[in-house]
Amino acid sequence: MNRGQLVAAAIVMGIGLPLVFVYARAMADGVRRAREAPLRAMFGDRIYERLLAGERTPMHYLGDDRLAPDFELRDRHGRPFRLSEQRGKTVVMNFWSITCPPCVEEMPTLVELADILAERDDVVLVAVSTDAGWDEVAHLFPPDSRLRVIFDPDRAVTRGRYGTRLLPETWIVDREGVIRFRYDGARDWSSPLAIDVIDMFAR
Repeated sequence: MNRGQLVAAAIVMGIGLPLVFVYARAMADGVRRAREAPLRAMFGDRIYERLLAGERTPMHYLGDDRLAPDFELRDRHGRPFRLSEQRGKTVVMNFWSITCPPCVEEMPTLVELADILAERDDVVLVAVSTDAGWDEVAHLFPPDSRLRVIFDPDRAVTRGRYGTRLLPETWIVDREGVIRFRYDGARDWSSPLAIDVIDMFAR
């Protein structure tokens, strides 16, 4: 290789390597942002950045350092639901009450989500009601509803173990029993965005 070729090669390397570096960083950033997109859309950029930085916010949670408190509650048929028995599956828990208008407003979306998840064996959805029992809430559900509703009338789990004061509140617990996500407030839980968020923690 003569001197001219060496100079040309050096110029190409001098221009090309930074471009490759910039391209690689842009691709990595694009992949990261695509992965974060559902959570950014759910929380909003400002709150998501705070949660990502490990800050506590009054309404939401995002992390991987808290084991979900175990509990056992019964459904309308008297069958027990124990959280620790769901290990190996992602658990979506919605704390709610019939006395909470936003809870009642979002409940049809949880009924629909239960239908969407019915064919999956990796995600469990449960609605934790603080009401007295099934007779009090039955009129909200179609006869063929697949949504499992369990009852915590004394709020020993809802308030005592999970610290929930304002309803509705939705939690996602991963396959290892670790709390990964909490969202305070009503949402459309049957939307593609909500499914994407659930899938993030079900992988």
